Amino acid sequence: MSDDRRDRPATLEHDDPRRVVALPDGSVDRWYALGGSGGDRFESADAFADRLAAGDRTFSLEPTAVRPGGQAVNAARQVHALGDRATLIGHLDHPVLSDFPFETRSMGSPATVRVVDVGGDELQLAEPGPAEDWGLAELLAVVDWDRLVAADALCCTNWVSVRGLTTVFDRLAATPPADPLPIVVDPGPIETVDPAALEGLFDALSRVDRADGSLEVVLSVNSTEFRAAARAVDVDADPIAESLAALRAALGLTGVVFHGADAAVGATRAETAVAEMYDTGEPRRTTGAGDRFSAGLTCALARGYSLESALSLANACAAHFVGTGDTADPAAVRALLED
Repeated sequence: MSDDRRDRPATLEHDDPRRVVALPDGSVDRWYALGGSGGDRFESADAFADRLAAGDRTFSLEPTAVRPGGQAVNAARQVHALGDRATLIGHLDHPVLSDFPFETRSMGSPATVRVVDVGGDELQLAEPGPAEDWGLAELLAVVDWDRLVAADALCCTNWVSVRGLTTVFDRLAATPPADPLPIVVDPGPIETVDPAALEGLFDALSRVDRADGSLEVVLSVNSTEFRAAARAVDVDADPIAESLAALRAALGLTGVVFHGADAAVGATRAETAVAEMYDTGEPRRTTGAGDRFSAGLTCALARGYSLESALSLANACAAHFVGTGDTADPAAVRALLED
């Protein structure tokens, strides 16, 4: 990691905050603990599986928490925690999503996600929400287009659940902004998507991206999503660094970033970089860590940091969340970087 202040991880200095827009989802996450018929909580997913294999079919769900959720919501919270100016445009019409310390614009009711905690393993059960019918018209009803693209960066999330996000990409391709705009796209679990629909997303993203740097699209995926993307364009998935570069070229994007448990790897038109993941001990929470990775990556790209520095910041955001369950602020990031 460079010691040059100009290339330090984003937002560790507060004299020049960037404006980062996150969109377009939102959810009310209802958390439960899973127990057996006698009420005892399972200590692991394997223990639950063993009880299923033994023929047990009666279990108990104990409500434990109601939390704000959604990939865009998680990303905006991370942007704000790092010290940049977050704008969240999402589906936020619910009391649990009404009290954020940053700018918000709501486009309607959120989805409901039920998260079952099985000894630290998290099973998510999403109920379809009104965002499935969302599109460009609903976005423009709450935010002026020129203000949207005047941001320093966009973090676009959860295309899997909010397919209307493609209409925003179409508008970006047709009317690109006057100033350079990095766009991080964290599409969600694309391994669950019909190949034709996934091809449509990739076509839209390739039309947005500009090789001259005026619009730079960086696809942010975990290991399962990376392999699904590689299959979609007939690219070998191993070894990671070489296949990532091949995937980026096949998609025609500025960059593709892979975030895994051991390291983050990124490939752009200019370079490939690897940043090892930070060790934070026993995991506390995993749901939402990838969203915080993408937010950290977006903050770094908004400042033009090197790929390695951007990956390091993103890793720090994800690792701190996994290890503590809290969203990383500059002090938490600095502690990991200096350890």
